[in-house]
Amino acid sequence: MSEDHSWYQKLKMIYEIRINNVVIGTTKLEGSDPPMGFVFGNVTPTENYKYLSGVVEAKLYKQDHDFEIKCESISFEDHTKEMGETCVEVTVLISSDEEYDKYFKHYRKAYEKQFS
Repeated sequence: MSEDHSWYQKLKMIYEIRINNVVIGTTKLEGSDPPMGFVFGNVTPTENYKYLSGVVEAKLYKQDHDFEIKCESISFEDHTKEMGETCVEVTVLISSDEEYDKYFKHYRKAYEKQFS
């Protein structure tokens, strides 16, 4: 598989956000800030989702896998009331550079490519 195709596959990856081992939403984590160790994206809530705001005790997993992605924090912004439709965003601070590169190296490569 070419590097370009591999990067595209990573962008299609879906992640689960779980609280007490219950999936409350999924996200593609389509944005990033590699130097700071953040990934972020829109959330598609499940029926188990309840309004969340700020940092919450949640865990992040690749969809349909039980390998937790180690995070320092997971925070939510829920603008559903203001927007009149579902509008939930999540920001995740990954615990280390090693963990970031394990799951989100494609973002770091794209960031570094800007300067080469």
